[in-house]
Amino acid sequence: MEEELIDAVPCSSLAVDAILRIGTAGAIWGLCAGPQLARKRGLSGITRASFVAKSIGKYGFQCGLVAGVFSSTRCGIQRYRKQNDWALLLLLGHGDGRRSLVWRA
Repeated sequence: MEEELIDAVPCSSLAVDAILRIGTAGAIWGLCAGPQLARKRGLSGITRASFVAKSIGKYGFQCGLVAGVFSSTRCGIQRYRKQNDWALLLLLGHGDGRRSLVWRA
């Protein structure tokens, strides 16, 4: 059932859905991490509130951007190849920065 639905939905709709879902998760992450980072920097009052608001926007935008690029690339490649298999995920896994995360460790 899910495969039939994915084939019927345009890539742009899947990208917008991913942006909204993961962008919201990033905003929540910024809401949780912002106050802690502000405390470490010694901020208080209006500057602290401004820093937290900026971190919410920054994390939400960055996570949404990555999710949108990943989702639209995956959908485009899947539609081009007319297949949904492990090779697609392997290709995107190296393209979305996971390889660079492994190299940093």
